[in-house]
Amino acid sequence: MSTMTVVLLWEWDNPKDEARNKKRLKFDREEGAPFWEKKRKEGIKLKMTSWSDNTGHIVGWMEFETMDDFAKLWEDKEWQQQVTKWSYLVDNVSVRLLRPTITLPKEK
Repeated sequence: MSTMTVVLLWEWDNPKDEARNKKRLKFDREEGAPFWEKKRKEGIKLKMTSWSDNTGHIVGWMEFETMDDFAKLWEDKEWQQQVTKWSYLVDNVSVRLLRPTITLPKEK
């Protein structure tokens, strides 16, 4: 079992168009929240936070205790379907998989 913490770093822009943004909010409420509740009950361990600069640009942080916890979610077909649906409701999505920095060994 891998004990390394990993992070999925998401960035996106909420749509400026009011109708599109209402669809995003509806999706978050009706599909996103129940999905995350279900996944937590299934044992997926993660901490999620999101940050904004008040322009509609959002940075989301999903921290997994282990690579195994991340893999449980990443390999989940339902998760992939959720991300695909959500990606049509926001703009300029990018995602990065991060790990802790690794200290180089001292030179001899």
